[in-house]
Amino acid sequence: MSIGLAVAAPADAVNQVRGNASQVLNILSAANGSNDLAVRHRAESYAIPYFDFPRMTALAVGNPWRQASVAQKQALTSEFQTLLIRTYSGTMLKFKNAKVNVKDNPVVNKGGKEIIVRAEVTQAGGKPVNMDFTTYQSGSKYRIYNVAVEGASLVTVYRNQFGETVKSKGIDGLIADLKAKNNGKNK
Repeated sequence: MSIGLAVAAPADAVNQVRGNASQVLNILSAANGSNDLAVRHRAESYAIPYFDFPRMTALAVGNPWRQASVAQKQALTSEFQTLLIRTYSGTMLKFKNAKVNVKDNPVVNKGGKEIIVRAEVTQAGGKPVNMDFTTYQSGSKYRIYNVAVEGASLVTVYRNQFGETVKSKGIDGLIADLKAKNNGKNK
């Protein structure tokens, strides 16, 4: 009997993303006439543990992340998480009647340490939108650390924006800009 590290199983990642999508859609579709804010909070509370916001933030900030202090990293992660949740939770209710088709052919990279789960999201009468969820195994679940919509990586889009801000204003300037956006003071 040999003891070794658990190897990620692509089918498990696919099944988890499929289950997550189904659960979030169930929460949203059960919201008929409910308080939209409360419904969004329920969906967010369910989904947040499946995302790795510190890793997403580090990837979005890029090389300047290495020079940031622990306090700056914590502030960046907190503000970026808030930005992402506010940006995407507002659109969640629009997708309550969507159909999500999670594909059974994930892409396995980095020797099985990274699994990209592909899905198509279609709203009634709409054209399918392709989404890729980049995951890694963390204990018994797969955590998402990047999302690509129609091939546009969330992390890459923000890295380009953040890079310009860090060049002109530094890490503290980026934190201040994110706080301002989160407080509605900067659009």
